[in-house]
Amino acid sequence: MHRTVVVENLAGASGSIAASKLLTRGTSGDSVLFGSPTELVMAPATLKAVKYKPSDFRLVTLISKPPLGVYVRGDLPANSIDELVAYAKSNKERPLNYGSVGIGSVYHLAGDALVKGMGVNMTHVPYRGATPLLQDLMGGQLDLAFFPVDGNLAKMTSGGKMRVIGIAGPARSPLFPNAGTFAESTSLQKFTTVDVWGGIFVSKTTSESAVQTLHRAAQAAMVEPETRKALELAAGVPLMPAMSLDQLAAFYRTETARYQEAAKRANLEPN
Repeated sequence: MHRTVVVENLAGASGSIAASKLLTRGTSGDSVLFGSPTELVMAPATLKAVKYKPSDFRLVTLISKPPLGVYVRGDLPANSIDELVAYAKSNKERPLNYGSVGIGSVYHLAGDALVKGMGVNMTHVPYRGATPLLQDLMGGQLDLAFFPVDGNLAKMTSGGKMRVIGIAGPARSPLFPNAGTFAESTSLQKFTTVDVWGGIFVSKTTSESAVQTLHRAAQAAMVEPETRKALELAAGVPLMPAMSLDQLAAFYRTETARYQEAAKRANLEPN
């Protein structure tokens, strides 16, 4: 698009601060949001202060859909899902804790599903963003958390202060080849949770011409070899295949319904 891009990182309130700000930026398409289910679907479902709806946003392009991994503090005495389950069940007097970037976030839903699957109590610790969560996890104050299996987080495990012991996906990740999938375990073979994905969104009021321009530009950028390589390195998985705007709308509707149903199963209500 041959334009200067300013990146603004806005953490807090499960990402709803950033999402809300996008909706105040007009209809020209000059502002976009790199969004995920946490801020777009789960924040309005779990936070009374959030006034927008998932339908207030339009998906312009889908970038990645990495699996979730179980990240644990470096000295947690468990190297697999089965060892984690055994450790949690043998230490019920000292329940493990798990972190998320906020109540109702993707990682909260995954943690809640893990608690129910294991049949033990664990304490949920919501954080104001990923940075303080990861600091506590690597500092040993937090036992575990679900996060995407991606290149950026893989670099953070190199020092041994946190590790990945399980993959909530259909196959092992080349980033963590020693971490087995839940399906490979004996204790939680049937464990499932919601998927995590990331894409570029605009306000639904954005003009159709601006949406078309952004969509074409995003698709063109993602087939450039250097751009694609950088994005796949960061995501840790191949990029999602190109979709038309109609296909993207259908994907977003389906995922919104899936997450809303997951929130109901977890008994999450706005607070």
